[in-house]
Amino acid sequence: MDMEILTTLLPRLGDRQGVWRAERELTAIGRAAVPELLAIRREGPGHLRRHALHALAVLGAGDELSVRDQAALRRLVGVKLLADRPLDEHCPFIWMAVPAATYEGVFTALDLHDRIPATMAMGMSGVEHAEVTLAGQDGEEVTAYRAFVTPEFSGWRMVFGPPVWGCADNGLLARVSEHCGQAHYYARDSYDDAHAWAIAEEGRVIRSHSTYDEPRWTHEPLPWEEPQTADPLWEPGMYEPNASCEWNANEVADRVTVDPERINEDTPMTGHGWLAVTVPGIGHGPFPGALSI
Repeated sequence: MDMEILTTLLPRLGDRQGVWRAERELTAIGRAAVPELLAIRREGPGHLRRHALHALAVLGAGDELSVRDQAALRRLVGVKLLADRPLDEHCPFIWMAVPAATYEGVFTALDLHDRIPATMAMGMSGVEHAEVTLAGQDGEEVTAYRAFVTPEFSGWRMVFGPPVWGCADNGLLARVSEHCGQAHYYARDSYDDAHAWAIAEEGRVIRSHSTYDEPRWTHEPLPWEEPQTADPLWEPGMYEPNASCEWNANEVADRVTVDPERINEDTPMTGHGWLAVTVPGIGHGPFPGALSI
């Protein structure tokens, strides 16, 4: 690996305007850069050490950091957790919510492993880089995913990441509710056109809605739902018999759990979040992409 290429590329990782292009170029170089990056971490030059750490994370080489570097990162996370706050920015469109008092059941129900304390910034950046494919013990490829369990907001914790995608349809939502008492699923598309939500209690889904499913509503309306006749456009025969006005996932979340889109710096937050993975023993180092802290 040509050291001159790295000394030109690495400083651009600290440039907000050019970081994405620099990361793409680094990814194109691939693991051939790892030995030189580790050498920079050990020996310098000093002005490149921070950027080398960023580059190693982008390449999914976090587990190859020295023991000293890994300990320093854990200390940094611990310091950041003391003053962690909600992020006043866009959240993923798919999430699960469980009661904060019973959230530990999520790790068992979703078969999550190797959890580490995570700031909000770590968690959200973690689920942006939430998939990695590795060689398994038998030589076959194994795909691992990452999930972020948030701190407590208004008595609820949210779960983001691929392990909760589609969980209302594959039985996982009901399984989580067995362990947590309740589990709520919310989803919408980026065009704000398709919305879905589902509520499970004690091992079974008791109510759900999905814009493009047939039927769109399942089970009977819950006491807090507005009847379909409250819709200004209501006409006899226009809706399914068990329909209600509650179709918007964010509005339902705001009413019965917590809507991540309404969380900001002023929202009370308790505890800290966790990053966890679906394959035991692999840790978080192999996942590509740099985690914010």
